[in-house]
Amino acid sequence: MPALAACARLPTTAAEADQIHALLLKSGIPRSASGVYASTSLARVYLRHGRPGDARKVFDGMPDRTVVSWNVLLDGLVRAGDLDAARELFAEMPERSVVSWNTVIAGFARHGRAEEAVELFVEMTSVYGLAPDEATMAGFVSAVRGIGLLGLGRSAHGYVVRRGFSLDGALGVALIHMYTRCGGSMSSAYQCFSTVITKNVEHWTSVIGGFAAHGHPEMALKLFAEMRQLGVEPNGVTFVAVLNACSHAGLVDEGFKHFSLIRSMGISPSIQHYGCLVDLLGRAGFLEEAFDLANSLPGDQGFVAWSSLLAACQSHGNVDMAEVAARKLADAEPSHGGSYVLLSNVYARAGQWEDLKRTRSRMEERRVLKKPGLSWIEVDGSVHSFLTADKSHAESEHIYRMLEELKPNLISAGSEPEPFALPEV
Repeated sequence: MPALAACARLPTTAAEADQIHALLLKSGIPRSASGVYASTSLARVYLRHGRPGDARKVFDGMPDRTVVSWNVLLDGLVRAGDLDAARELFAEMPERSVVSWNTVIAGFARHGRAEEAVELFVEMTSVYGLAPDEATMAGFVSAVRGIGLLGLGRSAHGYVVRRGFSLDGALGVALIHMYTRCGGSMSSAYQCFSTVITKNVEHWTSVIGGFAAHGHPEMALKLFAEMRQLGVEPNGVTFVAVLNACSHAGLVDEGFKHFSLIRSMGISPSIQHYGCLVDLLGRAGFLEEAFDLANSLPGDQGFVAWSSLLAACQSHGNVDMAEVAARKLADAEPSHGGSYVLLSNVYARAGQWEDLKRTRSRMEERRVLKKPGLSWIEVDGSVHSFLTADKSHAESEHIYRMLEELKPNLISAGSEPEPFALPEV
């Protein structure tokens, strides 16, 4: 079994894993600690190579299983994004440790099924009476962020403080993220950030990104400078946040100065960085320069850049360039509805209704659907979600009536909606 143990620790080919599996099947897996260890190791190898189905076959053939065996397969299924299979396996587990709960809570939160992650946390603590640890709370707070439950997030933060949990790792990052995403509570995010004793690059990146996204670019850039003075090395995600801050502040020269730092720090610029530069130039009105930059990128890397340029064309009313950007996006992803919607908005703002109708017709011909807008609101600890034109809510009639009453006030306050509807004919 030493060869199998080494295979689990070191990178290996799937073919080698198949050979070892065949040998185990031929010799028979013994009912012993070594047999359990061998099978668990082999399952881990298959999971590492993206073969959860084969890992499950190994697991199903084990004469005896330990908590570790169950957790290895559970973690692999979650990492592979096969959450339904992970949920089924979790339900089969004869013994669920805190590690097991942490795996599914964090996994469901990470893969966009935040409501189920919250339900799992409630089941763990209320039904089974298990006390959450730091890892549990990190996954739970990430789930709270995913559905915008600021009140529940504050309660979680209070629990963390009462338990004396450290914020130096993933839990601190999750809390900062939660505050920046749930209503943009930057004062709470910064307060949380300030209580972290040993701040790593993820803590800094989270708070810098939050300030950049919520209209405080000066604070974001100030924190970035402070971060560097303290000797914390930024990563690629940090620079995306910094470039976004420069873009929102209209600091073109400052943005390019920070972009030049990326390579000097040994980081390869990504398409997100180039997209930020296009957005920076576009917002500042340098549409020709933004176009040239987007056009210089390889075809398979230009989607983010062309999307940024199209949004800038909408803001500045440049119809001709918007049409070029929209064509580039349609060529790259014909089924992506966002480019058609932005181009339609450009036509609507310019009063080019015939062009708008042709764009909408192309959407129908290609069966392109605009992803409906989704928003949440928290009232008395309960979350209410709304889709665009949704009437499934129990109070929908009252809600729409209230919106009609509020519309004149919104318009008088300068919040008139974008002209997107087709004119009457």
